[in-house]
Amino acid sequence: MGRSVPAGAGTGSTKASWPEVVGWSAHDAALQISKDRPDVSISFYIGTGRWPPNPDLSRVIVVSDAATGVVVQTPVVG
Repeated sequence: MGRSVPAGAGTGSTKASWPEVVGWSAHDAALQISKDRPDVSISFYIGTGRWPPNPDLSRVIVVSDAATGVVVQTPVVG
């Protein structure tokens, strides 16, 4: 279920994870991520479905609860 270490971590001061948005609505989390990293795309996943097969340093994955739409896992670059 996701990565334990964000892909791209250690690439200087560029933000690679957003633990502060866990518990937020997926929409609000996406707005914050876009504000912090306008250079990445955002992919939304519900629950613990299938993950993309390869890391992508230009993508952030946001996982939310199906019933509430609340982010349930720290979004990370990759």
